[in-house]
Amino acid sequence: MKKTNLAFVLSLALALSLTGCGKTPAAETEAPAAEPTVTADVQAPAEDAGQAETAEPARQDGERFETTILLEGMEETVHYEHIRNETLGFEMDYDYENLVRYVGADHERFVSVWDDLSDPEDYLEVRSDTRSAELVADAVSAALSDEYDLLRDTRELDRAGSCIRIEASVIKGTNQMAEQLQMVYIIPAPDGCCVATAHCFIAEAEGFGRRFACMLDTLAVIDRNGERELSDEEALAAIRNYCYIRNPDLKGIVDAGEYPVYWDISSSDEREIVVLFRSYTGAEVRYYIDRFTGDAYATEFVFGITPEEERTEESINVREYLPHS
Repeated sequence: MKKTNLAFVLSLALALSLTGCGKTPAAETEAPAAEPTVTADVQAPAEDAGQAETAEPARQDGERFETTILLEGMEETVHYEHIRNETLGFEMDYDYENLVRYVGADHERFVSVWDDLSDPEDYLEVRSDTRSAELVADAVSAALSDEYDLLRDTRELDRAGSCIRIEASVIKGTNQMAEQLQMVYIIPAPDGCCVATAHCFIAEAEGFGRRFACMLDTLAVIDRNGERELSDEEALAAIRNYCYIRNPDLKGIVDAGEYPVYWDISSSDEREIVVLFRSYTGAEVRYYIDRFTGDAYATEFVFGITPEEERTEESINVREYLPHS
């Protein structure tokens, strides 16, 4: 890869980070105002003077519309679709003609239609995190600092407001641009933060960086629908409650202490928690829990009887058994 001097790095970073997208005035497009307001018509008769007017959402989930953005100095007409993800807690408009949308349990991705979908180079990923924006920013910086020289600052997004922005575009200790560039936006939310990461291949960085920046100016944090991720401690407590409810005699057996009975976290990652219940019968029952939905299925293993874990017909949603739920 050819060396690129720092001046060029900074100019390309500027192109990536610009968020003013040259939208035409509201009268000429269907693009919504950043914060919809209701304005009274002073010439219209006040038919329901005692009833307060309420503003409707500017866009409905799935609504498609046309607007313009400035791309490489030229106005370009783009076709957006408005989306709402109440599980992750955000709404946004995305360019459905140039990007393919993928919805995962804990994230959404918007991938270039020209990319190899199994190994994309140009894509925007949005996820949520229950930690504070500062804590997430520190974790992101630590993860990227081994490979990149980082630039960290704040940025104002049109709808989401102030956020932390981390740019990773220069190979650590050099003046060379990396082939893969990242721009991370960490947006505070009432219950943590929303994390949007733009991934761009250097040759397409100016164009896709601009598209992603314009999309992020339409992003707004919304209330989640209650499907926040479960902690390990909550999952463990819920399974314990479930076992006690399922077998009313279990509490007395545990208190008597004659047989070994316990619950433990067998494994845990960002998507799944596995809780082990060691029964007084000697059976080991493992509950595989989706951290976001709470849905769980069970397997059973009995030493000397079953050759390996065997899935049972038991399935529950552990959110129904959370303490004080």
